[in-house]
Amino acid sequence: MRRMIFVATFLVAASLTSSPAWAQSTEASASITPAASGRGRGIGVGAVTMLNGTSGALVTWGSPGGGFHVDGFFGLHHYNPNGNNTTSVSFGGRFWYHVHAASFADFSLGGGLGFTHWETNPGNPGNDSRFDLSLEVGGQIRAFIVPNVALIADLGLGATFSRNDDIMIGGQSVTGSGSPAGGNNFVAGTLGIAYFFE
Repeated sequence: MRRMIFVATFLVAASLTSSPAWAQSTEASASITPAASGRGRGIGVGAVTMLNGTSGALVTWGSPGGGFHVDGFFGLHHYNPNGNNTTSVSFGGRFWYHVHAASFADFSLGGGLGFTHWETNPGNPGNDSRFDLSLEVGGQIRAFIVPNVALIADLGLGATFSRNDDIMIGGQSVTGSGSPAGGNNFVAGTLGIAYFFE
């Protein structure tokens, strides 16, 4: 009987002394670093939308040291709002400096420029064309749902300089910038996405 009590006491003591070490190792593996998380480096492809609604196919590159990443995008849209044949060509670039990172996410500050050329009814008497310049300054959150796939969300200040100047402060949401005449809203709660090959 005494032997059983001794064995039970030993097992309880051993489990109690090992618990703090297990907790310390768990805390260490969930550490947060001030620079990069080690994800989102190298070349990636996907899709992105700026704050004002300018969107396109994304090519992104993260520095090997994980301190920053750059985005480039290109979009070609053709649609027929209210019987008007409209074509838009968009392209742009952005730079993001990583200010904080966790195991599966990072937060960056930066911004960039986007350009869009609109043309409505080409070759017809009612032809209309314009060139938009979009500016974006703010922050970007990348959440890695798996090690090489990230959801991307932007927030900050966006401005579009064209026939009708627009300024927006906030995050990606509902926008009517998809139409040269300020037509119906067509983008709601937009998020970008990127797939990294490294």
